[in-house]
Amino acid sequence: MSRSEVELQHAESPAPHVLPLESCSAEQHQRVGGKARGLYELIALGLPVPAGFVVTADAFRHSMSAAGADARIAALIERDDLSDDDKSRQAQKLVRELVLAPELVEQVGAAYAQLGGRPVAVRSSGIAEDTAAASFAGQHDTYLWVEGTDAVCELVVRCWASLYNANAIVYRSRFDVPDEDVAMAVVVQRMIPAVAAGVMMTLEPVTGDRSKIFIESAHGLGEGVVVGDVLSDRFWVDKPTLLRHRQSISVQTSRHAFDPAQGRVVVQDLDPEIGRRASIDEELLLEIAALGREIESAFGTAMDVEWAVSADREVFLLQARPETVWSNRPPREESRTAARTPGSPAAAERTTMHESLNPDWYYSTANLGEAAPGVLAPLSWSVWGPGAEIAARYGFVRMGVLEKAKSGIPKNPHERFVTIAFGRAVASVSAFYEMGERIPGAGGDKIAESLLGSVPDGMTSHPTKRRYLHVAWNMPRAFIRAKRVLTRQHVEIAEWWRCELARNPRLSLTEAQAQFLDACDKFQKATAVQAQGNIVAVPPVLEQLEKLVQRTGMRERFGQLTAGGGDHAETDVIADLWDLAKGRLDEAEFLARHGYHGAMEGDIAGMVWREDPEQVRRLAALYRKQDDSKDPRVTAVERAREREAAEAELLARVGLLQRPSAWLVLRLARRNMPLRGLGKVNFLRSLDIARAAARRIGALLVVDGVLDDIDDVMYLTTDELSRTIPADARALVAERKAEHARYRGYELPTAFWGKPIPAVRDIAGGRPSAGVDRVSGIGVSAGVVEGIIRVVTDPTFAEVEPGEVLVATTTDPSWAPIMLVSAALVVDIGGMLSHAAVVARELGLPCVVNSGNGTSVLRTGDRVRVDGAAGTVDVLERAR
Repeated sequence: MSRSEVELQHAESPAPHVLPLESCSAEQHQRVGGKARGLYELIALGLPVPAGFVVTADAFRHSMSAAGADARIAALIERDDLSDDDKSRQAQKLVRELVLAPELVEQVGAAYAQLGGRPVAVRSSGIAEDTAAASFAGQHDTYLWVEGTDAVCELVVRCWASLYNANAIVYRSRFDVPDEDVAMAVVVQRMIPAVAAGVMMTLEPVTGDRSKIFIESAHGLGEGVVVGDVLSDRFWVDKPTLLRHRQSISVQTSRHAFDPAQGRVVVQDLDPEIGRRASIDEELLLEIAALGREIESAFGTAMDVEWAVSADREVFLLQARPETVWSNRPPREESRTAARTPGSPAAAERTTMHESLNPDWYYSTANLGEAAPGVLAPLSWSVWGPGAEIAARYGFVRMGVLEKAKSGIPKNPHERFVTIAFGRAVASVSAFYEMGERIPGAGGDKIAESLLGSVPDGMTSHPTKRRYLHVAWNMPRAFIRAKRVLTRQHVEIAEWWRCELARNPRLSLTEAQAQFLDACDKFQKATAVQAQGNIVAVPPVLEQLEKLVQRTGMRERFGQLTAGGGDHAETDVIADLWDLAKGRLDEAEFLARHGYHGAMEGDIAGMVWREDPEQVRRLAALYRKQDDSKDPRVTAVERAREREAAEAELLARVGLLQRPSAWLVLRLARRNMPLRGLGKVNFLRSLDIARAAARRIGALLVVDGVLDDIDDVMYLTTDELSRTIPADARALVAERKAEHARYRGYELPTAFWGKPIPAVRDIAGGRPSAGVDRVSGIGVSAGVVEGIIRVVTDPTFAEVEPGEVLVATTTDPSWAPIMLVSAALVVDIGGMLSHAAVVARELGLPCVVNSGNGTSVLRTGDRVRVDGAAGTVDVLERAR
């Protein structure tokens, strides 16, 4: 249909409605949507709401019908041969081609004029949005500081198009939103030039504690808090008394504000004097909290509220919607009772994928995210949880830092070094910090920096010498024995892995259960021995090497001094894959050596190469196209030569008296640095046998009619799988699948005090943060390259092309092959000794880790410059 034909149909159609916010009552919900109705309720209560109007969903429905777009989009959504991204792109194109009827443009212009023709916010108000069942928070578009009728009309259409964002399509499917609710109204409100803004929840969002009000605030417009690309202050207020319970104040360096020169809202640098102050004072805090309490009382449910404060300290309410996570659960006392009831959903949740965290400790997902990535299957956590806890404690016991009596797993989860939150494995930085306080010459700050790259605000140092004698006695012996113990275990587990895989297909149920328990035992021992290497053998050498390069002014050569020093398990797979691609190694032999690697290999539920060789064939096809200059053995020789030259230069720069000790540090670095990779291979092979045994058990249970699918076993626990299978196995699997899916829809901060505040995941990736054109992290492998970004969300690398700059949340050893043909690597989490850093240095690949927000700021198709020494990624050109 031509554009002129669409305009003609609009001209002949009835004029759609534009309503003032004061008219958006409950009876109008199907016309005005959740956001508008929430604002109406606030206005009816006499609360401060910026003036505004609504372009009703009738306008959307009529425009879509007149252009024939509604039927075409409905057919698109039903197609099974299109991905959600493809459906989204095609549907949004159809909507953006719509032309508003002249009558509608006239009504919008008149309503805009009544607001004084001043800047406004244009915000989506979906019919299914902001209900008690599903908030759709962040799924649809909002535009700030819009001026002029033409601009408002253009953005009304863009808001309509956001109804078909890929994440919104998935969200509607997840919540079974009926077709009649797939419509969009648009709210237009007077813009508040806020000096501070944020969000408020009338309960504690992590624990569901209804006696607290949680307020998050930042300087400038509230977009920074909603998007999460600026630091913010957090406050907890006691709801009955309206007294501040506690607070966490950030030193803010940037804010969202309108830039007249660019004509849009951007992220601006914040005056340091202002940034050091809390964004709201006590008086404003309690005024906002009082509004929250009043809103909750009127609505009769916990609420999620957006607010802003003007320059004259007037508080405005921008949005109010029912809170949807905890409000759909029983109150806390009822939950506690359910948690004590065997087999209840609450009990399953607390024992499989979410545990109570110590409110006074600082936690991080970064430390375990590389080994145990993403939202773990319940079976994976029931293996990983005990293994990781025992491993962490074993390393410190061997070092003499921790008493042997504390080497077991504490019954109280608040005392555990490792736990699980919303399906993610997390480590207590506070617990590791305390261990550092007991180490001579170390300290908690150094431990925190090695884990996170910095010391969290609020971490208090309490050094003690009470374990110094134990460390002095145990540490040297553990240091000397580490390599021998790891190497012996490596040989034993390699042979065991091959033998167990060979006999797995013939096992009975009882035999498979025994194999699974044996693998769990091997896994615990492997992680414990690896911890000895990670805690005892590598950090002291790395610390001495860092001091050497600082003293000799060779900081820029650190990457060369830690690369090419010996055999790395991480790079062996690259060399063998090269031989496979070039016809010097057959596939069967390659899988016999490296079949335990693969996508999400740290999760038992992951599918590894021996189970899906297509992943290997795809990588081999990429290697086959590379010329001989990419041969990893050629690269290894070059890295070794660079290292020898760097070592010679370093020794030449130190004095004669210091030269022997410097030589010893360099020799120990060559000897010990590869130990981390060796230990990782040991526990990955152990985990792979647990995977094989679990799937064998699953296959047998499917034959017996106990389960419907082999991988349903991944939703049982170690105890349930290795003993008598629960009679209600199907019900347990269904409950845990639903919980697992819900947790996959959450985003967690990389690090947090007490308990994390989950946010709804932006399934489609969203838009790059406005005004953010640089990502900074830790430079771990030197080199400067310019290239095109590929944000990797598919761990099979199906869409990756050679020569791209890969951006990921984390990596595991299965990433090593794709790194060979990439231009650079940027990783949200990680440190100097993370897998990404080690392999990048071996390959001479520029690499930045610990970027924190690389996957949210950078987008596939962006052209960037990566500086692997400075730790920066600069956006040169945004993808269209």
